[in-house]
Amino acid sequence: MPADQFTLESGADHLADYLFYKHAIRHQFCKTCGTEAFALGTSPNGDMRAINLRCVPSIDIDTLTITKVDGASF
Repeated sequence: MPADQFTLESGADHLADYLFYKHAIRHQFCKTCGTEAFALGTSPNGDMRAINLRCVPSIDIDTLTITKVDGASF
């Protein structure tokens, strides 16, 4: 989602920042349980946030329509 539509309301002090391979995306992990809550990155459209919806209490994962993407075919 666009970064300007994302607000972290609490818990920033419980997050650890991690950068994989090319250091293009800042992954935010919980220091206690190790879950990746979200990530910060940039797309051609600007700053973005990728959110682990399992960390959003109001989301029922079972009600979502999942569209699988075959990244190798792009």
